[in-house]
This record gives sequence, structure tokens and C-alpha cells, in this order.
Amino acid sequence: MRSPTLIAVAHGSRDPRFAENARRLVGQTRSLRPDLDVRLAFLELSEPNLGDVLGHLSGDAVVVPLLLSDAYHARIDLPTVLSSAPPGLRVTQAAVLGADHRLLQLARRRVIELGIDNPGVILTAVGSSDSTANARTRALAAQWALSTTVFATGDSTSLTDAADALRACGATEIVVAPWFLSPGLLLDRVRAEAAQLNMPVAAPLGPDRLVAEVVVERYSAAVLAPVPVTH
Repeated sequence: MRSPTLIAVAHGSRDPRFAENARRLVGQTRSLRPDLDVRLAFLELSEPNLGDVLGHLSGDAVVVPLLLSDAYHARIDLPTVLSSAPPGLRVTQAAVLGADHRLLQLARRRVIELGIDNPGVILTAVGSSDSTANARTRALAAQWALSTTVFATGDSTSLTDAADALRACGATEIVVAPWFLSPGLLLDRVRAEAAQLNMPVAAPLGPDRLVAEVVVERYSAAVLAPVPVTH
């Protein structure tokens, strides 16, 4: 019996780097599971659109959200689109990538790549209107001994405020660690602010093999315990 199609779904962006990162991540995913039909789709702003991809499929499919937070896009936007899938397509939505230990390992590696010993770390992420999702993100910062969190949207805390707080706790050098999958316009804003403060910014997680491993694991878990989306 044919395995369900794996549809990796990213939000989308007007910045072409975002789509390119997603394409490279899907390439990594295909290399891990060459037996699967792996497709890429976007919720908006980039092509191919998820609705169009769904319209060309039949049988079974598992949608893996390329999202780091289980918030609005995963709970509202994505299920809304999936509920309109063609009647001949049985769709299961997998869990978001989230705070998987491999992604945390990768984020730590990105900070180490800066070559700064024991820095204070400002973890920066996209903010959410969901306070629970924001709390989960703040908990990630505990992976570093001296750290705090700044949200790129919806939060009044600035990098300056965060840096001052870390220095008050004894940090002599401070770096910014993006909790982002890819480069993009929002991360560019963070980089610009950090540059004014002479603070180095680590690379985003990127299309790393570890990210692809999480994508495959989310797919496999959904296949073993499917919860089909209601049409």
C-alpha cells in the first residue's frame, strides 16, 4: 500500500530567501525518505499555495507544519485550509516542529559558531497572541545559563532592555540567537537593531538535516496515530 504523501507546509513570505530555505529543507527531507512523495506548500505569499497542492492529490496525505510554535497558524489558519481539501483526499495534520531537542541542539550550535565563549544569549522569536505559546518559547532560553527572550513582534521588550538585564546579571558579551527556521524580513529587522548595539546575531536554524529529521518524525507519528481533518 502506498504511503501517505508528506506535505511540508510553511507560512510563506514576500522574501525569496524564505521559500528557498523551505525548498532546501524539503530536499533534505526527500534524502531521508526517498520512498515518500514529499511536496512543499505555503499558506500564503509564496508558491505553490497549499490549496492548489491539495487539489492535485488523492488518497492519503500528512501535512507537517514547518512551524516552531503551536499557535494561530497551526491551530486556525492551517486547519481552515485543510477542511476544504478535495473529498477524495484524506488529510492528517501532524504536530508542529516545536521545541524538539534536535532543534534546540541546532540553535545552540548556531550560537557556538559565533566563536564567543559563554555569552549572554537573547533568544529572539516571532511573538504570538497566544500567551501559552510565548511561555513555551521563553522556556527555551533556559538552555543557556545566562539568557532572556525578546519577541520580534507584539512585545515591548527591546534588545537594549534585554541586553541591560543580562549585563546586570553578569554577562560581559551578548549574542542574539534567532528561533527562526530561515532568514527573512523580520529577522533582518532584528539584525539591524542588533548591529546598532554591536551585538552579533547567530544564523537561523536553516535547512539543516536535523530539521529534516524532525519533519520526518512528525510525519511518522501522524501516520501511526492519524487524526483525519474534518471536511
